[in-house]
Amino acid sequence: MTHSLSDKRALLLQNILFCKLSSKELNNILALSAEFSYTDGQIIFQKGDLGDSLLAVLEGEVSISANSEDGKEIILNTILQGEMFGEIACIDGIERSATATSMGNCTLLAIQRRDFIPFLKTNPDIAIELLKALCLKLRDTSNRVETVSLLPVPIRLARLLLDVSEKIAQNTENGLFLDWKKSQQQIGNEIGSSRESVNRLLNQWKKEGILALGGQTLSITIKDIDALEDIAD
Repeated sequence: MTHSLSDKRALLLQNILFCKLSSKELNNILALSAEFSYTDGQIIFQKGDLGDSLLAVLEGEVSISANSEDGKEIILNTILQGEMFGEIACIDGIERSATATSMGNCTLLAIQRRDFIPFLKTNPDIAIELLKALCLKLRDTSNRVETVSLLPVPIRLARLLLDVSEKIAQNTENGLFLDWKKSQQQIGNEIGSSRESVNRLLNQWKKEGILALGGQTLSITIKDIDALEDIAD
């Protein structure tokens, strides 16, 4: 699916890097960009690849991951529609620090480093916003490492659900609905636990009336957000 210029402009305006740009400046950025589509599970780039572009999610979701020495996958972040990734390698031009994989079909907007760096030099305000965005990601990564390293699995899972609910939840008469394109194995990878532990906790919380579950790729309705916040705390 090819997105219109207005769709792409609306995407950039959602992002902290580009929300203050004029229409002319946005059009200049979009003129430098290209659109790419990926199928479910397709590798977008791998750790060690040359960092030659900044990427934004027009549609779908992207998983950012790394592998441990024993081959276990660790999910570092999930990039949702309207969010950007690949900033670090795009700025320093060194190797990618993680692997990016499409979750479901997704469409990305790519801005090449050779075009983006000159743009930053002539737009110092954008460079400052980029630094802020990177600091925010660093803080988020630090929180994730702390959570996975120090906290029990129920707290890790509850905090992940609450974090995702803030980003994608839809209010329904039954509660907060999360149309999550993740398997229980992927969730386990994200919180540093096993699929079995995730399955056990989700079904326990279902029996307790905290959640409702459905679908092969997980859909969750948070029915009792106060109970979930109690677990997270």
